[in-house]
Amino acid sequence: MKKVALLFGCAVVLFATYLFAFEVKKPKPGTVRGASAAVTCSWQADVTDADTTARGKFIALLPGWGNYNYPIATASDSTRLYFNQGLTLYYSYHMKEAFASFKEAARFDPAAPMVYWGQALSLGPYYNAGGAYIAPAALPAVLKQMNVAAAGATGKEKELLRVMSLRYPQGGIALADNGAYAQGMRKLIDAYPSDVDIRMLYIDAVMLIHPWDFWESDGRAKAWTPELVELCKAVLITNPNHPAALHYYIHLTEASRNPEVAADNAQALKTLFPGVAHMVHMASHVYQRTGLYFQGVDANVKAEKSAALYAGLAKNIASAKSNPHVLAVETYCAFSGAMYQKAMDAALRCRKSVTPSAVDNYSQYLYMMPVFTMVRLGKWHELLKDSTAINPGWRYACILNNFARGLAFLYTGEPDSAAVQLQLLRDKLGGPALKARRIPFNTAFEGASIAENMLDGAILLGRNKYDDGMACLKKAMAIEDAMIYTEPADWPIPVRQFLGAYLLKSDYNPQAEQVYREDLERNPGNGWSMLGMYQSLKAQNRKEKLAYYKAGFLRSFSHADVAPVSSVFMN
Repeated sequence: MKKVALLFGCAVVLFATYLFAFEVKKPKPGTVRGASAAVTCSWQADVTDADTTARGKFIALLPGWGNYNYPIATASDSTRLYFNQGLTLYYSYHMKEAFASFKEAARFDPAAPMVYWGQALSLGPYYNAGGAYIAPAALPAVLKQMNVAAAGATGKEKELLRVMSLRYPQGGIALADNGAYAQGMRKLIDAYPSDVDIRMLYIDAVMLIHPWDFWESDGRAKAWTPELVELCKAVLITNPNHPAALHYYIHLTEASRNPEVAADNAQALKTLFPGVAHMVHMASHVYQRTGLYFQGVDANVKAEKSAALYAGLAKNIASAKSNPHVLAVETYCAFSGAMYQKAMDAALRCRKSVTPSAVDNYSQYLYMMPVFTMVRLGKWHELLKDSTAINPGWRYACILNNFARGLAFLYTGEPDSAAVQLQLLRDKLGGPALKARRIPFNTAFEGASIAENMLDGAILLGRNKYDDGMACLKKAMAIEDAMIYTEPADWPIPVRQFLGAYLLKSDYNPQAEQVYREDLERNPGNGWSMLGMYQSLKAQNRKEKLAYYKAGFLRSFSHADVAPVSSVFMN
């Protein structure tokens, strides 16, 4: 009876959000697709085709992808096995390995329709592609093979093939129609309510229409989000080890005010899919949002090893061994957990993994990860000794450097030098370069504006201009609040942690408490604001939940090189 009620509830939600789910959004004004689009939450470049190895195979059986099975019409066990490998890797955003696996499946049974469906699926758009979809040259031939093989398909398989054709209305030579594809998959949910993969493929299709856009900055769900979350939860109830449900649920909830709901998913991904780099890395998406920073570092270290293993086993498809995004999340987790040595190691590797240019603001941001690490952990003297030459054409990187050096001068007793850095920063704020948007995320101008106001506010507070300084920090906070979620955050050191520290320093303890509460709503479990809450309550002689907040910051800083004594380092 519970299952019947659950299915009915899901159907009501599907109907209620129909119009919102399939509305294909247009880019915001000022958006660009530049070189930074290549830096995504995946090891994969665009899939074009797959060549065989010297032994005549497209790919070998890979270790560590679990044992998920989706029945297809074939008499070949090898076809079935490689198909399941391909489908699991598609669900894992390992598109190159997925496509090669579907090709290998076809080698054992060229008449099996679903192997071509899988190839068409993996040659299409995907969530972490990071740029405009361009149909691969191999796609039209795959679609023709799929349609020829359709005669041997089961009834349900024919429906899946038909809907896949909706995705490519001109035979794979034009843009994909994600809206038509999603609507087609939605109808199949009603036709085959017990097929959980159809549900997950529908979720995948709608996620492609609304990439990284499931929650408002104030924590409210977007119109299409509840449907996807409920469908995913329903699949996890009946199929708790489903690779797509475990994976997509993290993406659907990570930007919410309750990212901890996916904690079990994080552990399951590491346990069930230890060989699949992106799945292991996805655990860190939960950890970096819930204050479990050491676990976040560990997950990314393991993910890098898994990526190197697959790259070595499938050299013919040229998968990347490392990923700047993964190194950036590893850096963020390490410096957020006050693990300076681990953070600098990851930050320097992140720097080496990117090739910034004047028009690629995001790669400039990643290049500056060592600087963010030193700011976060108060390494002011190290910052001032840093002799790294930054290309003057990298405007955003130079702004971040001015910001960091300004704080370093201020907190080492040289406020006039800090003011010089602020002016140098402001001199770089003009022009269009900083306002180019990294679709679907933020512009560098937002980060630059936060840097300006934080440094200005700190300088003013140092001059005892309290109201003006606080106004600057609150302006920076408002800009940060309006930014689109990504990980690591496009501004990785929350402004409220600075604001709260200054309020505590000035004995505005109730106000500091409120600021830290707000930060914990936006960044649940983070040790910096857990520490701030502990200190603000203690300063008010209030004992409620002191043990809770103490346990929270001790957990976040469990592997710290030096445990923080404030929500920011000021000296």
